Amino acid sequence: MVLITDLKQITERFKNSIITLGNFDGLHLGHQELIRMVTERAKETGAVSMVITFRPHPLKILAPEKCPPLISIYEEKIEFFEKLGIDVLVKIPFTMEFSSMPPRDFAKNILGDLLGAKEIFVGYNYRFGKGREGNIQKLREFGNEFGFTVREIEQISFNSEVISSTRIRQLLGEGEVEDAAKLLGRPYAITGVVVKGDGRGKLIGFPTANIASKHMIIPADGVYAARILARDKYYDGVLNIGMRPTFNKHETTIEAHIFDFNEDLYGEEISLFFIKRIRDEKKFANVEELISQIKKDINIAKTVLASSGLLA
Repeated sequence: MVLITDLKQITERFKNSIITLGNFDGLHLGHQELIRMVTERAKETGAVSMVITFRPHPLKILAPEKCPPLISIYEEKIEFFEKLGIDVLVKIPFTMEFSSMPPRDFAKNILGDLLGAKEIFVGYNYRFGKGREGNIQKLREFGNEFGFTVREIEQISFNSEVISSTRIRQLLGEGEVEDAAKLLGRPYAITGVVVKGDGRGKLIGFPTANIASKHMIIPADGVYAARILARDKYYDGVLNIGMRPTFNKHETTIEAHIFDFNEDLYGEEISLFFIKRIRDEKKFANVEELISQIKKDINIAKTVLASSGLLA
């Protein structure tokens, strides 16, 4: 996959591209279906499959107070697009200057002249250009003028539930990671660097890796069965997200206890895949009660992970 992060990188215009545009936060099943249509159509016509997206999210520039926390981080989205078979990923830097471009100029100068659009696949509510003045009807009119067709894709549902990034954010915020995974098409994961903790887990017999997450969205506080990707290998484990009330802590931490793993991961980047929420975080009367509950959590997690078949 070719990654273009600045339109000035393009020295020779594309001539035959099948394109989709959007923010694609989370790259959920709806996004994946849209991209599948693009890649299949490109193969049928001998064209280049292309995704156009923006960095940062336009709302971060236009209305920061309205920008939602994002499900995906930049590097993650690039990796997903490549796995989905996209030939060219165009990441347009979104600035106030770019936001002032009239819809017609965007359609002609960028989609038509520079990127060689022949067909464009967009969601049913697609808007573009200065003040979001452009809509699908206008895009079709521009297509007639500049030589591309527009295919409008209806919103995709799963078990009668509309798939949307907004719904996935809500589910994660409630700790419903299994339902979020159904809409994402994979377990939700966060990536971060292992940082020094207070060593309390090790003292009570359950050493943990403390994570400084790169992701904005952390599922609701609680204990989760998880798979952990460390040093290119998957391990089973349990995660605790919360303030560790038994020890009267007041800062949220993300801790992973990795089964059958005793190596030092400080400073290394690992990924945590949320498979199932086991329970709420709670305060125990003493450390002995906490240890007893952790043992129960580990047994539950092992049973869940043995039957999940995910990321084995």
